[in-house]
Amino acid sequence: MSGWNKEKLQRHIKEGRGQGEKASYIPWTKTHEFSSKGRATRIFGIKTQRIHHLHSDNQLKAFHMFEWEDNVIDIREGFPLLDVMEVIDDKENLRFDKFRDKESGEQLVLTTSFLLTIRDADGKERYLARAIKDSSELTRKITFEKLEIENRYWRARGIEWRVITDKQLSRQFVKNIEWVRETLLSNGQGDIDKEQLSDMLLKFLYSNTDLVLRGKLKDFEKIVGVHNGSGLYLIRYLIATKAIRIDMSRKFDTTARIIDLLM
Repeated sequence: MSGWNKEKLQRHIKEGRGQGEKASYIPWTKTHEFSSKGRATRIFGIKTQRIHHLHSDNQLKAFHMFEWEDNVIDIREGFPLLDVMEVIDDKENLRFDKFRDKESGEQLVLTTSFLLTIRDADGKERYLARAIKDSSELTRKITFEKLEIENRYWRARGIEWRVITDKQLSRQFVKNIEWVRETLLSNGQGDIDKEQLSDMLLKFLYSNTDLVLRGKLKDFEKIVGVHNGSGLYLIRYLIATKAIRIDMSRKFDTTARIIDLLM
C-alpha cells in the first residue's frame, strides 16, 4: 500500500481494521485501496454474513473451498500482523527493512491472506493461518522473505500456518461450489418453495436411483407442476445444503445414472 504513514495506521486501527469476528470483522485492506494481482472481488460470505474483500482469483478460489468445509466457522481475510515485532523473538535475520513505505519510511503492516476458525470433532475451536500465493510468486526472493516472517509469527503464536498455491486449488471443485452456492443466496426460481420441493425431490431421486438424472428431473417437474429447469435448481440446492453428497472434484453430469452421481 503506497503512501503509508503513522496517521493512516492510526486511522485503520480506529476504524476497527483487523478486529472483530464473523460479521463484525473488518479486513486490513479493502479491494478499492489495494493493488491486486488478478481480479479483486467483493463477495458475500454465507457463514460470516458480511462482504469479504479478496485481492486475487486464487484468494477467491481458496475462500470458496474454505467456506465449503463443514468445520470452518469463520473466515478472516487480510489479517494484520500488528504485533509482529513483539511476537517474534528470533527476528535478527528477517528483512523487515524491505517492507517499508518508500516515501515515509514507515514500516508496512504485513498481513496473512486468511485466518480461519475451525471447530474440531470434539467441539473445540482453534485457528489456522493460510497464505495464498501464485506458484510463480515463489520464485521471488521478497516473497520468501515475507512468508518467513509470517511463518515465524504464527509459529510463535502456536497457530498452524501453511502456504497454499494455485496448484492446490482445484478449478473444477471451485466451479462446482460456485454452481451450487448461488442457490443458498436466492429465493428460488419463480414461485417454487425450495425447502419443501427439495425434500420431495430427494425422496423421488432415491426411489429412482437406477435411472438417468436428466430424465427423472423432467418427470419430477411435470409431477409437481413447476417450470423447466426447476429440477436442476433444486438438485443444486440439495448439493449446496449437503443433503446429497457428490464428488465435487468432477464435472456434474446430468446424463449419468442417479446412483453413479451420489456418494
